[in-house]
Amino acid sequence: MLPFRVTYTEEAAQVRDSLSAKRREVLERGLAILVNDPRHKLSRSVRGDEATREIALSRNLFVEYVISDGKLVVLVLTVIDLTDVLIEE
Repeated sequence: MLPFRVTYTEEAAQVRDSLSAKRREVLERGLAILVNDPRHKLSRSVRGDEATREIALSRNLFVEYVISDGKLVVLVLTVIDLTDVLIEE
């Protein structure tokens, strides 16, 4: 089976383009795993739709994506910045 091709929504591409080099490398490493296994055991279906999934690529980088026609489309890319938090645990 050929790996899936990654594409992005405009919103997700804007977030991707704003990432630091280090975070961009983490994103690319995570997506390299998903293109070969888009239903990775750590991913979860979104709202019961097996084609739409979400996964934490790292502790602060999350993606929601859809699997369709040989493509893995990144719908939402979320970066959590824990530098400044209201309450320390």
